[in-house]
Amino acid sequence: MNVMSAYKELKKPLLTKKDEEYEMLIEIAEDHIKQKVDKAMEKSGTAAEVVIREHLISRGFNVTLNPNQRLKDSEIKNSIFLLEPIANPSQKVYTPNEVKMVIQILNNTDADSLNKIKTQFDDLRKISKYLQFAVVILSEKIGYTHEITTDKLCDKAYRAFTLVSRKTHPKAGGLYNETAINDLLKKKELKKTGDWDAFIAAIKTT
Repeated sequence: MNVMSAYKELKKPLLTKKDEEYEMLIEIAEDHIKQKVDKAMEKSGTAAEVVIREHLISRGFNVTLNPNQRLKDSEIKNSIFLLEPIANPSQKVYTPNEVKMVIQILNNTDADSLNKIKTQFDDLRKISKYLQFAVVILSEKIGYTHEITTDKLCDKAYRAFTLVSRKTHPKAGGLYNETAINDLLKKKELKKTGDWDAFIAAIKTT
């Protein structure tokens, strides 16, 4: 992490139980447990997709209700589409003129994430140059070698939003465990990035 990035990270506010980002972390942990018990619930998408979709709907956005929807003439499966107001949110395949933004949801990133996301966005951009793209990462260690940032995506139509930053990498299952989340909170290891508000602002103007 360079000096400027380290300074920005120090200035970020600690996450609290009053923050919407905290609510999402806990809801995702709860939904993950429910999905392990009831596999049929996986038809709604990953726990992160389900919760972020619900929070977007609660704000009045028209977003897709099913996971793995596609653009016509593409086999790429997408987490969520931000739709035009008149578009049906229950479809599985959409024409480009029904979609405002392609949104991919990740819990955290790994060595393959950046290239995979960028390749997907590049391929979908060939179908329509008017689409906007966003990748929303639930939580990541800021400065992590493989984190996805808007700068790394190298296109003004592609934006990255990381909702919560951590001091450490998560232990296995740590992002799906309410006790582990609250332990990190008590240790003051979770911070708000401001990206959830920035993401909402971005889709309002799309």
